[in-house]
Amino acid sequence: MPAPRAPGAVKRDLNMKRVLFFGALAMAISAGLLYGSPYLAINQIHAAAMEEDTEALATHVDRAQLRASLNWQLQQLFAAPGVAADISPAVVAPLVDTMLMPEGMIALMKLNDRYEKPLSKVSDVSGRQRINKPDYALHYTSWNSVVVQRTHSKSHIGELTLQRDGLLGWKLTSVALPKNLLADA
Repeated sequence: MPAPRAPGAVKRDLNMKRVLFFGALAMAISAGLLYGSPYLAINQIHAAAMEEDTEALATHVDRAQLRASLNWQLQQLFAAPGVAADISPAVVAPLVDTMLMPEGMIALMKLNDRYEKPLSKVSDVSGRQRINKPDYALHYTSWNSVVVQRTHSKSHIGELTLQRDGLLGWKLTSVALPKNLLADA
């Protein structure tokens, strides 16, 4: 038969179990916040783009990194064979400036919709066709970087890259431009 425990020991054991339980709960909540923070950021970016709220969108954009990304992509597009003869690379800087204007930012966020239509049309019970909102997939590429792409997309057009800004914040740093952007201009 086990020896009886002192009343103080039982109380200490209960307190220790509570501390462990609440410590584990706090760690689980913290891990969930860390993992889920880019989902919150992309939802805020999407909402700002759909509402055309340029001020809200600007709070989620790292303009310097986005400028560098767009500049690099446009330099690559202008360096393609057959393009260099028609268009001067000197227009890259003004074009990037235009893309970084509030209206340009909204257009960048909606880029995928222009080049790739939603794949699924779903019939409801009445037989009428309705188009589902496109759903997006978010993939971590590193602890500090995520890529957001339309789930059933066949291309990288409009793919967004977000970089960690602080512990829970995220900033948009890149939008993938289509290879035929210049042909559609």
